[in-house]
Amino acid sequence: MTENKVQFNIQRIYIKDVSFESPMAPQVFTEMATAPKIGFNFESNIIKINDETHELSLNFTVKAELESEILYLLELKQCGVFSLTADDEELKKRFLNVHCAEIVYPYARENISNIIQKGGFPPLFISPVDFHTIYQNELDKRKDN
Repeated sequence: MTENKVQFNIQRIYIKDVSFESPMAPQVFTEMATAPKIGFNFESNIIKINDETHELSLNFTVKAELESEILYLLELKQCGVFSLTADDEELKKRFLNVHCAEIVYPYARENISNIIQKGGFPPLFISPVDFHTIYQNELDKRKDN
């Protein structure tokens, strides 16, 4: 039985792009009587920089709405650059999609909450994400097609 080896290093974790809009401020702070509807979306993207270096970006969109009015819109691209070598290409893909995302995600959660709070709104506490299950579901979808 062969042992799969992975050599891994975090080079950098950073915000690549961020945008926050609150088109109804300051009126929203005095006129809001009910809790807004919060929409949350994210996707991941991996860019190969060279054979051993990859950038993982987690792209988030958070929108708070009250009826048809947008209270705030936050877009964040939280990234990490990782050095990774692995004996097996599938193992390398899984490591990038699962483990690297698990490293970057907490930074995004904190930044999203802080930015919303600095915009004058209560912080948004985002639940953890099971990146392993998401990745496995994507693999299963590709097998079915």
